[in-house]
Amino acid sequence: MSTHRDAMPSSDRYRSFKGIDFDGQAARMLARIRLHTEGEDDAFWAYFFRRRDATSGMHCDDQLLLASFVNQIRELFEAREDALGLAWLDQLEEECF
Repeated sequence: MSTHRDAMPSSDRYRSFKGIDFDGQAARMLARIRLHTEGEDDAFWAYFFRRRDATSGMHCDDQLLLASFVNQIRELFEAREDALGLAWLDQLEEECF
């Protein structure tokens, strides 16, 4: 007889990130966002990266930052028709948020 525990995936985001390369996923996601926004005069994306890079005041770690702005990131990738970026975002949402 199978139990609920047996049916659980090998990585359980609600207990730990064991088996999930969040840092690698976050790094490639942030690089992808920067690729699409670098050189643009967009107040939102300037704010996004200021919050990430802050050394004092309001600072977000990568998980909080990406999770907080999923909708804006999705809109960016959809506008750029970036299927790979959207796939990575879906993976992050599924495994880490």
